[in-house]
Amino acid sequence: MVGALAFALTFGGTVFAQLQSEVEVIDPGALVVQPTGDDGETVAPAPPADPNAGTALNILIIGSDSRADGAVADGTDSVLADTHIIAHISADRSRVELVSIPRDTMIQIPDCPTTSGETIRGWYGQYNAAYATGWQVGGDKESAVACDINLAQSATGLIIDGFVLVEMGGFVEMVNALGGIDICIPEEISAPKANLYLDAGQQTLTGEQALGYARARTGAGLGDGSDTSRIQRQQHLMSAMVAEVLSRNILTDGPALYGMVNAALGSLTMSANLSSLTGMAGLALSLRSLSADDVVFLTTPYAAYPQDPNRVVWTNAVDDIWEAMAADEPILGAEDSDGATTPGASATTTPGDVDAPTGAPPSDSTESEGAASQAPSEAGTTGASAGDLTGAC
Repeated sequence: MVGALAFALTFGGTVFAQLQSEVEVIDPGALVVQPTGDDGETVAPAPPADPNAGTALNILIIGSDSRADGAVADGTDSVLADTHIIAHISADRSRVELVSIPRDTMIQIPDCPTTSGETIRGWYGQYNAAYATGWQVGGDKESAVACDINLAQSATGLIIDGFVLVEMGGFVEMVNALGGIDICIPEEISAPKANLYLDAGQQTLTGEQALGYARARTGAGLGDGSDTSRIQRQQHLMSAMVAEVLSRNILTDGPALYGMVNAALGSLTMSANLSSLTGMAGLALSLRSLSADDVVFLTTPYAAYPQDPNRVVWTNAVDDIWEAMAADEPILGAEDSDGATTPGASATTTPGDVDAPTGAPPSDSTESEGAASQAPSEAGTTGASAGDLTGAC
């Protein structure tokens, strides 16, 4: 998707202006707690445009299940985010690494200021509760996204340089603009709650089918029904999208390029420093030499949460991943280090203006099933490149 945005160097001014107007920009900056360096000085994120070649970037990708765009009409009005990915773009632009964070991860959530003027006091809870609570108290995307950024920075020690918020309708539009996604489905899938019915084998998914494949958790052919199992399918799907973009000469196909970029920009919400088309074009062109093997997917290493087997906690091996990212070193293999015992889980809070609402958000938010999440299929995870995750059946 980033590669396609290089269209800005080839399209005329009128088309450029029209597409730029499609970008929705929100600025939660005043609510984000800025990290500080060893000297106590605030460390500001670098604007991600290449003029900034030589600077590594960490971008938070948030997948929201908001029904506001009409992509899914099931009577659910919750606003939750079950998909969180930290994308690291190396300083030399030779690698893109995407680390998925399970929504059921139990973690210390920091204080979160909101646009309502209230600050949510920090608490120990489920990872996806930060976004949901920010929206509930602040009532807007700015508050929800700010809570997510504050949590990502607090939990990882990384500086988040920007964010992209993807809602369900936007995902459908982007896939359809690509003409679908070629993917191998290992076994027949029947998932009524996601309206997904797929035969086994190689096939091309429409936007609606791809959305169902990304969000389905329960049904035949979907493994153990856990969120971590669903993350594996999401990574499989994203790998297929990467392969689709890299295998097609989209930059020379004007109508296809315009359709995909228009769909992307009209359906994403992003930070101000990512919203410039010329900036995105510069970044995209600096990544034009990437191959599928240079795009790595990983899930944070996890183990079962002792107090509730339907939740998970990070193992100590996750520290190696964040340290590798901070040092701009390859993360593939970092998760293989020998993690120690599972971190403890004491419910602590810090002072603030309002308490976080009691209870975790519905664990099955992307399907509104009303059932508890299933236990993870295994303790821990491994990484793979997009080239490893894709391929014919």
